[in-house]
Amino acid sequence: MRDLFGSARAKLVAAVLVAVVIVVSLIALMGSSPAPPRGATVRTNLAAAGIAPSTYHPLRMSPPQTAVERTVNQAMSQNLDSQALAALETARFPAPATSSAFPPIDPADSSSPSMYALAFTQELLDIDFAASTRNELLAWAGYNNAPYTLTSLPTALSVKALAASLTTSPAVLPPATRWSALAKSQTVWRVNGLVISVNPAWTQILSAGWVPVDPLMVIYDVSGTLIVTAYGHTPTVESISFGLTLGGASLHPGYGAVAVDYWTVQ
Repeated sequence: MRDLFGSARAKLVAAVLVAVVIVVSLIALMGSSPAPPRGATVRTNLAAAGIAPSTYHPLRMSPPQTAVERTVNQAMSQNLDSQALAALETARFPAPATSSAFPPIDPADSSSPSMYALAFTQELLDIDFAASTRNELLAWAGYNNAPYTLTSLPTALSVKALAASLTTSPAVLPPATRWSALAKSQTVWRVNGLVISVNPAWTQILSAGWVPVDPLMVIYDVSGTLIVTAYGHTPTVESISFGLTLGGASLHPGYGAVAVDYWTVQ
């Protein structure tokens, strides 16, 4: 499953980097910088995650098919892997839900990408393992998912990208057996000192004139510290960093998370 998007994002950013080089070369051949496409039409995805037509649906753009748009899209699509797609198709995750342990993110935070990134990260990593379950957190992630839209995928697969990215090595979430052990030791995670910034490659590709079909899509680099406390032990402080891709949420207005990747703990 990792090979699908490199846990839904690693290959995405690699493709962006490659595409930026291609676009820069294309611009040089064209002799001028392409203006960002204007007048793109807006459409609505009426089948996201099997939601009834009367409920909320994230906006989608239909960008003009400029040379830049076609070049970048082709670079993105080349990262799909048929075996990884098959693995993602058979993967099973809990149904989207919130709980007392993992409540909904405040709607005010869901309207701003930077605020949503902070709120999502805070709730994702502030874990009392004895007072919550792994399935509860995966269900919360499902509720907060934004479909993967950089390549054409069936909706049923595109909404699995977030949960897949959280559970594929190097995974943010401990496996079930490890979660149980952390619960028995009364381990608690608390995240602190979060810093977010827009991924430079994402800025470059947008500046080159490419337009995503998801108008809310943005890629952030996130860093901070994780304070790990277990009963009877001195707390430890670990440095963490990862990539966070956001987009229009499947199940509620505003932002959702497409994938978490490049999870690093030092």
